[in-house]
Amino acid sequence: ANTDNIQISLDNKTALKLSRTAENGKWQFQQADISFNANPSDNLETERASNKSKGISISGSLDYLDADAWRYVIKNISEKSSQQTPLTVKRTALKINALDIFDRRINNLKISNIGNKDGLQASIQSREINGDLQWIAQNNGKLIARLSNLTIPDSAPDRLNAVKDSNTDNPGNTTKEFTQLQQNYPALDISADNFEFNKKNFGKLEVIAYPQDENWNIQKLSLSTPEGVISAEGQWNNWIKNPNTLFNVNWDIKDLGNTLKRFGYPDAVKDGAGELKGKLGWPGSPAQFDTTRLNGELTFEVRQGQILQVKPGVGRLLGLLSLQSLPRRLTLDFRDLFSNGFAFDKITATVRINQGLLRSDNFAMSGPAADVQMKGETNLQKETQHLFVKVLPRVSDSVSLAALAGGPLVGAVAFLAQKVLKDPLNKIVSTEYEIIGTWDNPQEVKPAEEAKQQSDSLISPIK
Repeated sequence: ANTDNIQISLDNKTALKLSRTAENGKWQFQQADISFNANPSDNLETERASNKSKGISISGSLDYLDADAWRYVIKNISEKSSQQTPLTVKRTALKINALDIFDRRINNLKISNIGNKDGLQASIQSREINGDLQWIAQNNGKLIARLSNLTIPDSAPDRLNAVKDSNTDNPGNTTKEFTQLQQNYPALDISADNFEFNKKNFGKLEVIAYPQDENWNIQKLSLSTPEGVISAEGQWNNWIKNPNTLFNVNWDIKDLGNTLKRFGYPDAVKDGAGELKGKLGWPGSPAQFDTTRLNGELTFEVRQGQILQVKPGVGRLLGLLSLQSLPRRLTLDFRDLFSNGFAFDKITATVRINQGLLRSDNFAMSGPAADVQMKGETNLQKETQHLFVKVLPRVSDSVSLAALAGGPLVGAVAFLAQKVLKDPLNKIVSTEYEIIGTWDNPQEVKPAEEAKQQSDSLISPIK
């Protein structure tokens, strides 16, 4: 009279066992055991029978699960349920070939867990995520994760198509309004030994964040590799009007060359150590990051490195800065100075970012072969640039050393003459370039009148 058991099966693919009891004249669910395509050899029936705790047990295997749809269903059921204490998932032993959750696709997932009084503990294996999770249900909830690998999953295929369709509905409208998100966000305590995003390895990840009123404080965001450490802290201001995300960033660079190699640009720079720091911000939540709406200011300094003779592609812009083409533009031959790329003693710059447009007026690179000054802007979204570059070769010292072939006295006189006259040869052969076009195909522009003036200047002292 006070106990009810319900069993449901669907074509031997889904089985459900429910138990409930009557308390004070009202029926209350006690247990729900759900299995999908269960294999008898898994011995799951025996395990479920031994699990008498109150809650839901899920087991079996699925080819596909849309967890986002089920989150919506469970939320509605919880809001409408008259049961004071809703059932929670106490045990899971599930294999899912493809899981869509938070608009992302997780593949080859195996999840097993046991419940505890504070929440849920689970062990996860998949192509993208491996490790242990703990969910504490108090307040907005807290997710604790200790992972060996975390790869940000690709967008779920159906969601990706939906985004593309929505973007083509009104292609002329680029205005996007950001509003307060009516959603409770949990606290996070996450570490992953190996973190990958967009097919690039960012090393070890650490994240500590917690909600405060309507905002979300990011107490720590750290990416660590042998080549350097990126540290950041900030806040997501989930305001009713103009919500935004702000970060203070510091990047300790131990090896710039290997850092660029890790990010997909090998053989661009050799060695180089320094620091980048500044502030970054964008409208909306952290998940709404968009380079076209990025704002901020960064300063950096890198010392003792070498820009190599890089291959075509994005590196062609660095190729221009390596001065490989400079010897062909000089009457004198200094190929030996640039045969292995451009060695630099120091690079410094301040970069201002406005709506994804980067601008610097004080980029300076100094090296034993030449000094390079640059100003202009580059577009992160379109991957284009409009730069003005001035190259001042240090040729006077080389000329003086070459004069040593005529004897020490000749070399000394040539060296002193250059210094007394304040390096006129350096100024004569200084060259200015305007660089336009895309990152993949930068174009050098040099006004014809300027080229003629420099040619005349080179001929005059020789006469």
